[in-house]
Amino acid sequence: MEVVHIGEATELIKELPTAPGYFDASSKRNYKRMGNVLISADILKAKHLPTLEIFAVEFAQFEFAVKAIITANKAKPGSGYIQKFSTGAKNISAEVTLKQQAEKQLFICLRRFGLDPKSEKELDASTDPNQTNLLEQLLGKKKAAN
Repeated sequence: MEVVHIGEATELIKELPTAPGYFDASSKRNYKRMGNVLISADILKAKHLPTLEIFAVEFAQFEFAVKAIITANKAKPGSGYIQKFSTGAKNISAEVTLKQQAEKQLFICLRRFGLDPKSEKELDASTDPNQTNLLEQLLGKKKAAN
């Protein structure tokens, strides 16, 4: 059964929509796992679904890179980290580069969800009930003026 979100983009999602059809098995698994974590934490909103999709794909790339590095290192220690060219030149492997790029994107996604210590603290401060929301104040004044 495909779940279609109906309502405002700011409403919490209580049931995870079906993963996009173009996802591979690893991306689908990551989408479901992280989506359920976000739903359990009452964090996931419709506007977050694109970020969740990016997270799922990036995590699949991270997993692929780590597995490739481990496999290469089992065959020849260190070969998963360094590639050696026929000229004798060395460089970090493509898998290390892929892993590093995926890690950066994952941390960006985690910050968007408030799942790293710094952004969690910032989100807690921004949801302080004693603080006023400037946008709501502006909208309220605008409605009153109409």
